[in-house]
Amino acid sequence: MVAFIKKSLALKIILALMLVLGLVIGIFTFIDIRMMREDTIRTSEQNLSALAMAIKGSVNVAMKKGHREDVQRILEEVKIPSIIDRIMIYNEQGSALRCIKSDQRGKEEPADVRISSSMLQRASRGDQTQIFEHAGTRYLSYYSPIANQPECFSCHGRQQKLNGILRIDFSLSATEAFIASTRNRMILWTGIMVATLLTALAALLRLVVYRPVKELRDAMARAEDGAHEPSLPISGEDELSDLKRSFVNMLSRINALHKTNLEKERELARHQGVMKFRAELKTMFDAMPDGALLIDADMRIIQSNPRAYALVPGLEEMAAADRIPLERMTEGACPLQGIRDVLKKGETCEHACSISLANGEQRHLHSTCAPIIEEGRIAYVVGVIRDVTDRIKTEHELEEKRAELLKTNRLLSQIAITDSLTQVYNRRYFDELLYKEIKRYNRRKYAYLSLMMIDIDHFKKLNDVHGHVVGDSVLGEIARLLKEGVRETDTVARYGGEEFSVIMPDTHIEGARYKAETLRKKVQDTVFPGHAGPLHITISIGVAAYGSGSPHELIKAADEALYQAKHSGRNAVVVHGQERTHDPKK
Repeated sequence: MVAFIKKSLALKIILALMLVLGLVIGIFTFIDIRMMREDTIRTSEQNLSALAMAIKGSVNVAMKKGHREDVQRILEEVKIPSIIDRIMIYNEQGSALRCIKSDQRGKEEPADVRISSSMLQRASRGDQTQIFEHAGTRYLSYYSPIANQPECFSCHGRQQKLNGILRIDFSLSATEAFIASTRNRMILWTGIMVATLLTALAALLRLVVYRPVKELRDAMARAEDGAHEPSLPISGEDELSDLKRSFVNMLSRINALHKTNLEKERELARHQGVMKFRAELKTMFDAMPDGALLIDADMRIIQSNPRAYALVPGLEEMAAADRIPLERMTEGACPLQGIRDVLKKGETCEHACSISLANGEQRHLHSTCAPIIEEGRIAYVVGVIRDVTDRIKTEHELEEKRAELLKTNRLLSQIAITDSLTQVYNRRYFDELLYKEIKRYNRRKYAYLSLMMIDIDHFKKLNDVHGHVVGDSVLGEIARLLKEGVRETDTVARYGGEEFSVIMPDTHIEGARYKAETLRKKVQDTVFPGHAGPLHITISIGVAAYGSGSPHELIKAADEALYQAKHSGRNAVVVHGQERTHDPKK
């Protein structure tokens, strides 16, 4: 319970208020009861004083008349039961002369009727009161002197100042019962009032103290959890509102200081990172075989290595200056143009260039420049400069070698498909090309496809009579006449021995026959040189048109037409499936 109270501000305030209110109300009740008791006793004293005056007057009158026996009757008549407990008269020496008590059933105790000498002396000088307790009951005794007057000298003499002392005892039991009852009622109402006040104070404290303090505490808890600006409602001009404002201002100031501290820490970390980066970069730069440069956005050389100075003439002067001159970064500037391109485009750039050296040689350089981005902007540019002179020379040599190799390959390819004697295509190329042309025809690339098979008449006899040299010369000349006599799209090939073939794409059979006849006449009209004189050579031609089937079937059809031309007299053109077109006897 104590630990719970220690944790609750509201309970502490309520207990403090309860203590203060209870103490104040208790003190007020105690003083009020005490004052009420004193007022009651004072009132009783006044009443007893009036009663004593009345009794003394009646007694004096009886004494003046000499009726002493009437004094006892007067005292009995004056005594009021339940109010006056006892009435007594003492002589000057303090001895009781008369005694009237409410309870007549017993004798008076000596302690009851005796009067002390000190009280006797005080009572002789004037009225006195005394409170005493007897048998558990408190009494108020009132003492009043009875003066010796001239009318009483006959009985009491002149020497006595007093005829006696009147004592009236008043019981305080009823008064104390009333005071106790009043005290209990006051305590009860005090408790009710304290409970009501505490309830009202608790509600008021919850409204005006606990709720604002809880809001402030919750805001502090959110701030402790990491909220930069926790929401805190502020209204009013009291001390708690001022405390909230102070807390918000303090938190804002702390956040501002924290933000500044973070920025300083980031800046310090960035500077430390830059210094570490520069140290690592210098180590790396110095170990690189290539030239390396680190340049900031203001064109200042931040870091470099000795190799860069060896490769780029004038770099030492630029490093000694505040920044690289703009004219050294213009179009074609070597090798700093890449840095300008990186600053302009914001991406990695490569640049190749050449520098003329003092000895007249050319130095070929290749530079790669890349941006270093910090906070969304280009902070630095890293450039790597490499001497590629040897590589360029090697590439040039390789290019020359490759050109020679390509030329040789083309020559070899040409040789592979060309007949060395006649310089027309050979049989291998003829077979491949015929297969391709038939596939083109089947894909509807051509409307027609024709083939000539050509044979030199009596070529074996020519070789036997004039020799193979003349025969080879005749083969070469006829191949030349055939190439000159056909279209560029037609292909002339040496089929074998003294036989030639001509592939004629997109050519109708009649057009092929006409072209074959033209070739036959051209060979017939040509004079071929020989050892013994001019030679006249003729050829026989078989023509066939492709409709369907395989390349072999087309060759077979043209070969059958050639066979028919040779066995029908030679120097003729025969179309497959038709008669010969020339009679050699005419």
